[in-house]
Amino acid sequence: MTSLHKASLRHLWRHPAQLALALVGLSLGVSTIVAVDVATASAQRAFELSLQAVNGAATHQVAGGPYGIDERLYVRLRAAPLTGRAQLELAPVVVGYVAVGERLMQLIGIDPPASAALGDARADDPTEASGDLRRGTPAAGLEDAAQARRWFTESAAVVMSAATGRELPVAQGGTFTLTIDGVRRTARVIATIEDAGPALDGVLLTDIAQAQEWLGMQGRLSRIDLRVPAGAPGEALLARLRSMLPADLEIHGTRAAARETFAMTDAFTTNLRAMSLLALLVGTLLIYGAVSFAVLQRRPIIAVLRALGATRRQVLTLVLGEAVVLGVAGALCGALLGLAIGRGLVGLVSQTINDLYFVLAVKEVRLPPATLIAALAGGVGTALVAALLPALEVAGSAPQLGLARAVLERRAAHVARRLALASLLLALGAGLLIATSGRSLLAGFVALFMMLIAAAAATPAALRLLAQLAARLVAPYSAAARLACADVAASLSRTGVAIAALGMALAAMIGVAIMVQSFRESLREWLQRSMRADIYVSAPGVSDSLERRLEPQVMRALLAVPGVRAYSEGRRMSVPSPAGPVDLNAVQLVRESYAGFVFTRGNPQSGWAEFSRGAVLISEPLAWRLSIGPRDHLTLTTDSGPRAFAVAGVYREYGNDRGEALMDLGEYRRWWHDPGIAALGIYLAPGITVAEVVRELRAAAQGRQALLIRSNADIRDLSMRIFERTFVITRVLYWLAAGVAAIGLVSALLAWELERARELALLRTLGLTPGATAALILAQTTFMGIVAMLAAIPAGFLTALVLTDVINRRAFGWQIDLHLTAAQFANAFWLALAAALAAALYPAWRSARAPLAVGLREE
Repeated sequence: MTSLHKASLRHLWRHPAQLALALVGLSLGVSTIVAVDVATASAQRAFELSLQAVNGAATHQVAGGPYGIDERLYVRLRAAPLTGRAQLELAPVVVGYVAVGERLMQLIGIDPPASAALGDARADDPTEASGDLRRGTPAAGLEDAAQARRWFTESAAVVMSAATGRELPVAQGGTFTLTIDGVRRTARVIATIEDAGPALDGVLLTDIAQAQEWLGMQGRLSRIDLRVPAGAPGEALLARLRSMLPADLEIHGTRAAARETFAMTDAFTTNLRAMSLLALLVGTLLIYGAVSFAVLQRRPIIAVLRALGATRRQVLTLVLGEAVVLGVAGALCGALLGLAIGRGLVGLVSQTINDLYFVLAVKEVRLPPATLIAALAGGVGTALVAALLPALEVAGSAPQLGLARAVLERRAAHVARRLALASLLLALGAGLLIATSGRSLLAGFVALFMMLIAAAAATPAALRLLAQLAARLVAPYSAAARLACADVAASLSRTGVAIAALGMALAAMIGVAIMVQSFRESLREWLQRSMRADIYVSAPGVSDSLERRLEPQVMRALLAVPGVRAYSEGRRMSVPSPAGPVDLNAVQLVRESYAGFVFTRGNPQSGWAEFSRGAVLISEPLAWRLSIGPRDHLTLTTDSGPRAFAVAGVYREYGNDRGEALMDLGEYRRWWHDPGIAALGIYLAPGITVAEVVRELRAAAQGRQALLIRSNADIRDLSMRIFERTFVITRVLYWLAAGVAAIGLVSALLAWELERARELALLRTLGLTPGATAALILAQTTFMGIVAMLAAIPAGFLTALVLTDVINRRAFGWQIDLHLTAAQFANAFWLALAAALAAALYPAWRSARAPLAVGLREE
């Protein structure tokens, strides 16, 4: 082992805390990326398994509008003289959602013979088909003839996975209660599937006729599954089949439909990954700071060894080798920590997807191999990139200069000035990128990171300038205070990077806090304005599901309750369009409801007039996603085929990041022939108490249909709770990034203060008391924390502007009004102050108690 390596090991052995803190910073940075990947990959895998359970072996689907498909079409297709018909297998499917207690589950109605034939290439062999039933396809669970007979002959028979049965809990042969469309039904478990795996978690299988009865779809199908051979024969079959379908039906590939559905979460997951990259970016600066500080501490030793014959290449290899070891250790620790954090994030991510997109049950935590590889590469790459500049600098320095600290500090001051100029250029570049990048979300995130890096780059120069200014201001009053400030300005090589990392993290904290608070207040104002009715009544279930409707006799009973002055009706469905599914909100509004819609484009007076004549209004997210507005047209697939509806205006809406189209209920029924009503908005007569009418409405529906009956205040509270739940993930990630920065600051300041032991001992010999010494250290670290906060405030405000007006706008189409409060800056301030104080405690205690002779001794 060479003298250079011995010196390196001796230094690392003597400074374990500094090395450990750097390792923790890198590990946290890597862990956030791993945790987000684990959570999103687990959610995607659960979604894929759910689709596998629902789709089975189907390669394509015949899909219709919101009211489904006439089941007679299935009979015609079965009997149609298609060329090569033996190669085309079809199976009818009815799908809906039911509630079992507090749990929402998917109900799939199938025809077992058709589903078994669809799932097996040798469908003519019933033995092979029944074998496929036992392997977890949608027809699974019918293991013998007795069970098959019960499937067809026993009323309310269902099949579920054994794991689902244990969770409910209900055993084979047992009964349990379903709530469908607010009506309670009793179901009996005739079979459970032991080896179903997670694919059938949250799924109930029943006979197609039973599903039609429960879901109110007599004579209708949700879709027809197809299995089409690959290649030219399959394309020919599909072309022939398309020519036989009515105008309102389409054929979709199951994989393409799955990708399109999960793509709805792309903007959400992109935001999560951006927040995780922020933590790694902060970690990069901290690794740079840690390696730089370690190199600075060893510069005299390295300079002596250089003078004795060590080459530049040896020094460079040594420093980068240490960085590789640190990177590997940090990546491995980060991967393990990320897996643990990811288990917690899985629940938050799946809850958010359930709240905003679609029903999802995540039962397994999945760690993709690519994530482990990326974690290792990211950890090592981050450490190498962060260590490269310090390594090149120390390897390229002349040995005699390595012994002079003044040279380092002059160089650090020069670099700080250049970084200040780079900060200005980065900020201008971010603004130019935003102005020229159109609607690119990636460009928005690049601009955001440029803004944060600009904040970090400006912090060292700000620290030096403010420290020099403070030294001059306090000089007439306190020599010790002047000395403390001057020492901060003269130690930029030791503290600059840590303060820069903290400033960047604080800027991100402030920006996210402003964005979240602004979004919250915009949502609150929108809810207060848009919810005009006193009471809202709706059938429970998924918002755009066909089975979600109010029974006509129950509606009549509700509207007969004394005190009801007027009411609005609503029906929300997802309808096909050339641009993908569109959420359609069909409403019959009372006149006073119009004030709840704030037009952002178009004229309200003419817009409502056109709306009454068959035009649609669209929300901001949909207008943004489809790039349409007033005087454009929105094409929707109706029961009579595609039809272009005129767009009369664009209104503000925060309830759906995909957007919605608002249509008159009569116009909706004209084109989709759906008589159902899913929700009522009830307006009360003056002087009527809301709570009293709510009780009477519940009494009117009791025993007929279990409905959700809430006041507008209850709906607003529920919406705000969902909002808070959605942004829990964002807060977790930015606190992780802030934690990384705080650890880095503690590490750098702690090492800096401990390195100054001889200087502090000299001050004590000149008359500085132990208490004054501790106060000096405390003042220095507090001053640096405050400077990081001051630098972060303008950067945080600009970050908030980018987040609200660029990132959220491009990701979701929302316009968010900026709301500023002192509380948005409080967390960042207390974090900076706490990190600075934590860095001062041990050095202050040590310097005040250390013997002067030990501190003055020079090896």
